This record gives sequence, C-alpha cells and structure tokens, in this order.
Amino acid sequence: MQIQNLQILNGAVSTTGQWIDISNLVSLSVQINAYTGGSTDIELSNDPNVMIDGSGIGAPGSAPTLSQFASLPGFASLTGGSNSAVGGPPDVSQLPATTFFVKTTYTTKWGETTASASASLAVTVGNYLYVATAAPSATQAPFVTGYNVYVSLTGGAGTWVLQTGPQYQPQRLIDGIGTVGGTVNPLGPASSTHFSISGVIPIANPGFAMVNGFQQTEWVPPATDQSGGTNSGVSASNGAGIDTLTGDTTAVAVMKSGGNLMWSPSSMTWKFLRVTNGGATTVAYLNGQRG
Repeated sequence: MQIQNLQILNGAVSTTGQWIDISNLVSLSVQINAYTGGSTDIELSNDPNVMIDGSGIGAPGSAPTLSQFASLPGFASLTGGSNSAVGGPPDVSQLPATTFFVKTTYTTKWGETTASASASLAVTVGNYLYVATAAPSATQAPFVTGYNVYVSLTGGAGTWVLQTGPQYQPQRLIDGIGTVGGTVNPLGPASSTHFSISGVIPIANPGFAMVNGFQQTEWVPPATDQSGGTNSGVSASNGAGIDTLTGDTTAVAVMKSGGNLMWSPSSMTWKFLRVTNGGATTVAYLNGQRG
C-alpha cells in the first residue's frame, strides 16, 4: 500500500484548510500541531460537490477605482484636425468625451459573482478609461481567479454590459464592423476598428484599459451569485471543538501533548475531510494508506 503524508492546514496562510478527498484511503490519521483547544475542529462530508455547494463568495466589497489616461500622444498631428499644424478635417482618431459608469464582478473556477457598487468618471476627449483591479477580501481571495468589468453610459438599470468578455473564451480578434451587437464605427473611409476580446481579467493584472471605447456587447451582470463556495461538513466533535474528542463517544483515539493532537478513527465512511478554525501557528497533516 502507498503511504500518503500531506499538509492540509497552514495557519499562516489560512486558518481553515481546503477539503481533501480521502475516499481512497483505507486508514488515516490527522496530526494537528499548535491547535487552539475548543475551536479547532475536523469536518467530514460525503457531498461530492462540497467544494462548490456553499453560498457564493459575494460581490467586490467596494465600487471600482477609475482613472483616465491619454490615448496615443502625438498621433492626432499626423491625421489632421485641431492639433494639426496644417489644419484639416476633425480628428477622428480620438474617442469622444464620455461619462462612464462602471461595476465589477469576481470570477471563480465555478462561476461569477453579482456586481459591485458603481463608480463613474467623466473621461475627456481622446482619453481612455482605466479600471483598477478590485482587491478581494481575505475570505474571497482563495477563490477569486479574475474579474469582469461592466460599463453603462447612463448608470440606469438594464444598461450595464460586459466589456471584458465573453467569459471563459480564448482570446481572438473581432471586427468592429459587422459584429453582432456591435456599435463600433469606422475610423475613416474604408477603415475599421479591430480589437481584442480577451475574456476575464486575471486578478493579478493591475487593471483594465478600455482602449476601444464602449462596446455594446449585450452581456449583462449575473442576477444571482454563481461563484460557488466551500460548503460546511459534519463536525467530528459535534461542533464543540477538538478538545472534546474521546474514544468512547466518537469512536476515535485522541492523543494530546503540549498543544499537539493526533486523531485516529477506527473506521472511516467519509469522502472528504478538512481542519477548520486553527490559529495562526496551527499546522495539520493527513497521514494515510491508499487502498
């Protein structure tokens, strides 16, 4: 049989560990070092979707931070217009002055949250809108993989549309003319806009620049939180903390010494296990034999 030794909790990173599949172990024990008596617990579950059956992680906790920056400095002088030394037709290379209303959502590997509160910014002619990455909270961070940006020109209900989608699609190029739902106009005679649709912005990305102006994509924010989240299991100590575990009442053997503990069940009929509510220095290990 193959021996498995796995760290399943590191309190310096998170005080609650991830669910571990133990269905292929014929025997196991859990060692908890520096446990916090009365609160540290072992949870068990047979729910095959325990990692995603919990309530969603919730929308970004604050409205997005918006700013603007100049587009292609000096380009206008090459195309004529008000900045050209020789004059000419209006400069069509610049985006018009527009007030944008912006919301963001988080994405996880299971789905997308509802939208945040909104923010607005009056972007001057020729400038691009910039949306800074919304930092997730400590409880959201383990699950967030990216974010989406939704923009409205009025801020009214039903007017918010996705600017960073389609969700979960590989990057590709879309023509500004002839795109279903598109409103991009040609830049000049026989010209077109060619812009990238890149999908969800990775959470590590510093922000999103809306360099192609507002796109009427027709994708709207989710009406309900579809992001999923870790579900709770059954407490091995009836929710009273691991100090209460005894061989007589829970069919497990417990050894404690100086804040360390070993939990060795005599039999196991559960599929998933995790350690919860550890302290900052709590570390837990799963030891077992594969069948």
